[in-house]
Amino acid sequence: MAVKRHEHSLKLVFLQYLLATALALVLAVVIPFTLFSLGAQAGLYNYANSSEIQAKNAQPKIAAAVPFDSKLVPPSCTYVLLSQSHTVLQSNMKKDEIQNAVGYLEGTYAPARPDDCFLVIKRGDGVCILHYQIGSHYNIEWMRRTLPLPDKFLTVLSTINCLLGCVIVIALFVRKLKRHLNPLLEATQKIREQDLDFEVQYSGIKEFNHILLSISEMKSELSQSLEKQWRMEQARREQTSALAHDIRTPLTIIRGNAELLGNSELAEKQQEYVLHILKNSKRMEQYLSTLISLAKMESGSFLHPVKIQTERFVKDLAEQTQGLAETKQIQIEFRYGNLPDDFVADIDLLSRAVVNVVSNAVEYAPEYGKIKMTVESGGGLLRFQVCDNGKGFSPEDLKQAAAQFYMGEKSRSSKNHFGMGLFIAKSVAEQHGGTLSVANSKETGGGMVTVEIPISADGLESIKN
Repeated sequence: MAVKRHEHSLKLVFLQYLLATALALVLAVVIPFTLFSLGAQAGLYNYANSSEIQAKNAQPKIAAAVPFDSKLVPPSCTYVLLSQSHTVLQSNMKKDEIQNAVGYLEGTYAPARPDDCFLVIKRGDGVCILHYQIGSHYNIEWMRRTLPLPDKFLTVLSTINCLLGCVIVIALFVRKLKRHLNPLLEATQKIREQDLDFEVQYSGIKEFNHILLSISEMKSELSQSLEKQWRMEQARREQTSALAHDIRTPLTIIRGNAELLGNSELAEKQQEYVLHILKNSKRMEQYLSTLISLAKMESGSFLHPVKIQTERFVKDLAEQTQGLAETKQIQIEFRYGNLPDDFVADIDLLSRAVVNVVSNAVEYAPEYGKIKMTVESGGGLLRFQVCDNGKGFSPEDLKQAAAQFYMGEKSRSSKNHFGMGLFIAKSVAEQHGGTLSVANSKETGGGMVTVEIPISADGLESIKN
């Protein structure tokens, strides 16, 4: 990965985030206060002490004006003009407000709230009393009815702006950080998918680029390691196959000589030894055949898919299953349905895989037991499921049953197999783009093995029609 020059440190990115957050908070407060100031200058509302200031500024003018001029009264105040005998001469107050003003003058009334104020202005012809409120208020009637008080409205608006500013800055920062993180996420996703044929992309953050550079080096080393492992695996398969072929020759000689020896005049004990040799040499030949077939299947060289008529294949499978079950007097329950007219697979390999699964079930089912086999399709897959009524798989079996050479625990072990049956079935299923899974059947109480392969030819290297 070639790291580009234009990159920033993570410290600088977070510093930019902090500065952006601070700027957003400042703007969130400054903008509402600026609008509030412009509104006050336009006369939409007054500041908290503006009415008191206006009343006190107008006080000397109102006291000296002869005759009384109501235009001198600030618009934020109401007034009442009283004679020396406290008779109302002029007023724009309501009746109860006038009573409160006169009571305030005579000392019989005190405002209940500290922001409710009266100002007494003595004149030569009597007294003028101004009434005003301490606190910001709207000068327009509809604003007083619909909006909260300016001070509260300013506080709420500033708080909302601060929250909104923080949300916007965080969203932009997360978006930017995610863009820089994408190369890292894509690289790890590719490695998790075991796809090493990709180029590690560049990130604009220095610390991320250091990680990406390490991932790029790890990817190259992992690719080389996997390629080396693949070559070793190929060599192992070839050596296994060659060794199996080489062992066949002396084994054939041993078996041939044992058969000749068996035709000779031997004592009863000697005949017994010869039978042991023949029996075990036959088992060794089966073992070698399994190893050779397995090596060929793993290489994929023997996969020859063809279009198979489903009904005919299932019927042949049912006959083979019945033949295997008869050796232990086992009852077979064979069910199938919802099957396609045909599917694509290597008929020999698939038949061998399913027969291996059935043979495994027969091996572990009790004598005179029962095996349930189901063949069905769904979701584009052809499913073969075999259940026995034996002791079932142990927790360790469920993890390792399909592993190569796994013989299982004593409850499901046998001297008549080599731990290859389910492994071969799994290999065949995977070569067809399918899967093999093991579980315990709730219905029969024994083991349950399921083989699934795609019905179509997708994923297969070649198809014969």
